[in-house]
Amino acid sequence: MWPIERMQRQAPGSVPEAEPFALVEKGAHGLRISAVSVVAAAAGVAVGAALPDVRAALPSLVVRPAEATRDRDALLALAGWLTRYGPASNVDGPDGVWVDVSGVPHLFGGETQLCADLATRLGRLGFTARIGFADTLGAAHALARFASPPPTRPWAIAPAGAAGTALAPLPVAALRLAPEATRLLVRLGLKRVGQLYGLPRSALAARFREVRQKGARQAADIAAAMLLLRLDQALGVAREPRSPLVPPPEALSRLAFADPLLTAEGVERALDQLAGMLTVKLADQGLGARRFRLALHRADGTVAEAVVGTSVPGRDPLHVRRLMAERLSALDAGFGIDVATLEAGRLAPLGARQIGLEATAEADNGDATALVDRLVSRLGVAHVRIWSPGASHIPERAELWRVAIDTQGEAVTHASPPPPRVSARRPPLLLSPPEPISVIAEIPEGAPQHFVWRRLARRIVKSEGPERIAPEWWRHIRSTGRSPGTRDYYRLEDTTGARYWVFREGLYSGEGDLPEPESETGDGCPDERDDAPRWFVHGVFG
Repeated sequence: MWPIERMQRQAPGSVPEAEPFALVEKGAHGLRISAVSVVAAAAGVAVGAALPDVRAALPSLVVRPAEATRDRDALLALAGWLTRYGPASNVDGPDGVWVDVSGVPHLFGGETQLCADLATRLGRLGFTARIGFADTLGAAHALARFASPPPTRPWAIAPAGAAGTALAPLPVAALRLAPEATRLLVRLGLKRVGQLYGLPRSALAARFREVRQKGARQAADIAAAMLLLRLDQALGVAREPRSPLVPPPEALSRLAFADPLLTAEGVERALDQLAGMLTVKLADQGLGARRFRLALHRADGTVAEAVVGTSVPGRDPLHVRRLMAERLSALDAGFGIDVATLEAGRLAPLGARQIGLEATAEADNGDATALVDRLVSRLGVAHVRIWSPGASHIPERAELWRVAIDTQGEAVTHASPPPPRVSARRPPLLLSPPEPISVIAEIPEGAPQHFVWRRLARRIVKSEGPERIAPEWWRHIRSTGRSPGTRDYYRLEDTTGARYWVFREGLYSGEGDLPEPESETGDGCPDERDDAPRWFVHGVFG
């Protein structure tokens, strides 16, 4: 009933209550029925039937085009909401959802109570559900779609270790086989799952070949192998890979509320409690986290979430609470929040810290990393950058500005390595790019005595240098333009006391005692004598 009930929920009144109603979609031979209402089913309308044939027998049938994309999107949203029952979930076919509830039933009072709670909540949302509960995904799928539970208890539970007994009376189609494989089994007289338990496996492929046409040996072998695989997966003999919508959280704290939360104050108190519970779990494992996700499961089947990241691993509940405070104002409680979870991700070892005798959790707020985290939370990832070292000896490449936290909440830099240290011989901030200047030098290899920068002439009274920095020639091997030359840096002071960091790019021909630069040979370096040197100001000292 999923496509029709989804349509009725999203567009009330779109499904008539008293008239037969069906959804249609294009097939290879025209329009066919893809879903039917209860009234249409009672009138004999079957899924898969051709629309002209049904219209001829039932002229009063009301039809609308199926909305497969909307059905899929809504099913994905429902799978996300079902994480209230377990950390991993995903869709199962066009009208099903699976959720891993390992370790969860005791929170509801048992497996029966969990299934009853799930059925009740889905019923309130307007969905008719059939629930299968088992040790394996294959067994749960079979019970949900092929078992016959009473209408008042629309769930079937296979006790732990008893999946074989629960599946035995079900048809072989419950094993998620291809339609052709199911037909082959029926032709062989194997109609129930239990009939496969004692069948010699080595003879199964041979029996498949007997009922197929000549020359179909490979197809028969594949069908037999798939049958055995599905049977083993359902019984728990073979593992079945599962891909949840999102990776399960590495650490999680959870709160369920008897009365739904409706106020911001209630959400804040819940967050405080969740952060404290999560801190205890992380501390027991000696771990810290760089990503925290708060999920608020609303009573109407939707989920509101807030995600924050930190620049270094941490677990301070006060710090997490302050980061989340920037997000809580944007979260809407809707018709009430009945389950809240706080997840921790990007875990990393976090050892014990030595603090002062009078230090408290407030002491962490003075850390620069806490300030960075709060700025990122308030201003956004793209607007907060930090200084980090680069793998280059060229000044403008040796200092890089990077985002403090990447979009997944993972730190770009860590607090443990020391930040790059600025030498007193170089300015802390550089011009980007270096700005050209006009220079008058005393001698070709000496420091400038006058230069013009930004249309103002500066007269130099003190100078120090040069500091020679060779170019990164390997970056320009394939370049067709002028390659950067050797740089000679000077520290200058003018008559006003202003201090500059300037450099000359390139060498004068026959300069001083320096060796003659080589022409471009095997090392790929350009001949610097072909171009006149140029001067630039690269930074200003404070």
